[in-house]
Amino acid sequence: MSNYPKAFAIGLGIVGLGYALMLTTVPTEEELYKARLFKLSPELKKQYEQVKADETRRQAFSDVLRQAAANPDPMWIKKETPKNQ
Repeated sequence: MSNYPKAFAIGLGIVGLGYALMLTTVPTEEELYKARLFKLSPELKKQYEQVKADETRRQAFSDVLRQAAANPDPMWIKKETPKNQ
């Protein structure tokens, strides 16, 4: 019966070691893009920048939708803003 906790601890250690190795060895997208070994052609660089710009635009649109969903009032009802602001 005492072999189960020992086996569990060893298995957990192996998985933890693998995860730590993955975190330290796998580069991020930005590191790959900026690395000298990973040279991209000008067309691919342009395409990469376009994809990043599209992601940023989609995120901004998603933020606007999230704010609109959080507001209980309909969009067509205009709120009066104080003149001091």
